[in-house]
Amino acid sequence: MSNDVTTTLQEVFRTDKGAVYQCDASNRLILEFWDTHTYLSARDFAQFRRMVETVDIRQMALSTAAADDVEILAPPRSERCYVLTLCEVVHLRELLAGARIMLDLNTMLRECGCSMGA
Repeated sequence: MSNDVTTTLQEVFRTDKGAVYQCDASNRLILEFWDTHTYLSARDFAQFRRMVETVDIRQMALSTAAADDVEILAPPRSERCYVLTLCEVVHLRELLAGARIMLDLNTMLRECGCSMGA
């Protein structure tokens, strides 16, 4: 991301396949995955995470049908559409799950008067 944008963002979680940033100014989460950026509200982020979690990766792995080679997911209120292979679904799950844990941890720390700020 460009320097003028990253100065207003806080990195929530990162893997080698992407990152999730939080922008307090716009109250949005930014999903960076495969060199794309998707802007999501907290509610849309949670809904998209649940969508990714419900993908039947076992079926994708075991099926020989061409229809099970990819999963097509569209985040809520977004024009973006992800066409994901089995490995990409697993990578996206890891990224979204890690971001959720960090957001939950940050919420707990704020509630007890602590901060994760650097």
